[in-house]
Amino acid sequence: MHNRKRLNTFVVVFMAIALMLAGCSSSDKAGSSIGTGSEPSSGGASSPAGEDPSKGGSTDSGNYEKRITIELMEGGWVNTPTDEQDPFKKWISDKYNVDFKLTNIVAPDFESKLLTRFASEPPDIIFSGDRSLLQKLYNQGVLLDDWTPYLDKVPTLAGALDDAMKVFVSQDGKMIALPKQPDLSNWSFKIRKDWLDNLSLQMPTTDEELFEVLKQFTFNDPDGNGKDDTWGISSAGEGKGLNVAGNLAAMYGPGGFIVSDNKADHSILNGTHQQFLEFMSRLYKEKVIDPDWYTQSWGQKGAKLVTDKIGVDWYPGVLVSEYDMNDTGTGKAADMWTNLPMPKGSEIGGKHYPSAPVGGMLSISAQAAKDPEKLDRILQLIDGVAYPNEGYWALRWGVGVTDEKVVDLDGGAKFFSDHRNDPENYRVKFPGAWDYGTWIATNRDGVLQSTAKEAGKIEQKMLELDQQTMNAPTYQNFESFLHLDPQLISDVSKLQQQFDITYILGKDTNYEAFKKAWLAAGGQQLLDSTEQQFKELGFIK
Repeated sequence: MHNRKRLNTFVVVFMAIALMLAGCSSSDKAGSSIGTGSEPSSGGASSPAGEDPSKGGSTDSGNYEKRITIELMEGGWVNTPTDEQDPFKKWISDKYNVDFKLTNIVAPDFESKLLTRFASEPPDIIFSGDRSLLQKLYNQGVLLDDWTPYLDKVPTLAGALDDAMKVFVSQDGKMIALPKQPDLSNWSFKIRKDWLDNLSLQMPTTDEELFEVLKQFTFNDPDGNGKDDTWGISSAGEGKGLNVAGNLAAMYGPGGFIVSDNKADHSILNGTHQQFLEFMSRLYKEKVIDPDWYTQSWGQKGAKLVTDKIGVDWYPGVLVSEYDMNDTGTGKAADMWTNLPMPKGSEIGGKHYPSAPVGGMLSISAQAAKDPEKLDRILQLIDGVAYPNEGYWALRWGVGVTDEKVVDLDGGAKFFSDHRNDPENYRVKFPGAWDYGTWIATNRDGVLQSTAKEAGKIEQKMLELDQQTMNAPTYQNFESFLHLDPQLISDVSKLQQQFDITYILGKDTNYEAFKKAWLAAGGQQLLDSTEQQFKELGFIK
């Protein structure tokens, strides 16, 4: 089963890998990141017109006469405490005349501790990406009943809503949470442009052209070192899955449950997945994929990637920075790597998989909502720190809070030097302060984060690659709106995982038998449930 599922149950294959790209390296070399908005090193694709966030802003307490206590509870990026001098807490408290408390809980404990708090003294605001958890609380009657009447109080966030976001957080005609805009994915295939040039090859646009390029990258000495030591592509399956190579399936069409011809369908049933497995089987049979692709770790693959052993890989633009660090900062990586637009393997193929419909959800406790003055202050707070308002730049990047600056770059992007090697910087001393940005971060802010003091050739290239990827066409997102039986999903996913590798290795190529087994193992029940839900959602007329 395809892995783009609803937020609370499924995670994109490479989200864990993204943590490696976070701004937490102690290296003296310059590292950069423009990512998913899910950790301290993320950035984005756009910026507010006419705004100069590097100048910071006022921290006056406005017209808020009564001081109110407000607690926000979330699963943060870092989840470590700050100290009594916390400048971010002071900024919020002064700006909105509140006693602000940020409570961060590590992911494994978040649900249990949140439920315990709601059984005693609930937090005022919660932020979570887990829709089922919010529904559980909502159905207990402990959350704000409906956000719809309050949208005019949060104009910044309301203005970013689209129909898909509203559908995702709706139940019985009510908005049970306030969604944050989803981040734009910056993961895409990267290809060695210098290898293409050395072999006089054009950028591949179809699956057949890609296969030929991968073949030449493997056998025709693309780096000119006279050695047979390169492969077209690799992966990092760790003996469990397809990992990087699995993204090649997007050449043939959308994955998982979709709407096709006004009915529910699935990539395993409509031939899309079979086309992908056949392509992978060819890569394996003709030895144009690294022989360790299925067994090696991400780190082992990465070591080959930055030492000129692999010609195509699935990565954000930070790849050029990682390669450059390994290349002792020569800057050559900016000319070596470029994006490989998704090749087209079928009439409906050639796009990227969609991002989640929302980037997390905010809700307010029913107890806090009963106090009109507190509710009003909360609404003003959450809109005031939403992108692109002043509070966003303060909490997310420290503008006007610490000594950090966000600098404008050409093309509307921005640059942030993160001081990670400065022991006097507050977020270096207390990394938990980054968590003030967890609930508001968006890579749509156009910020390129780096350890470099200014944006050089490598940083500009990384930004260019990420912006191209974030603007690439994607398939429509259907699966994220489904509520499917997790046990059935687990059963059919395990079955698929086992069959995929046996098919690729040529040990079992009876695809029709696999389809029947998939349907019998729970696929048919999932398909029936999907059909009904798609009708209720209006995806099927």
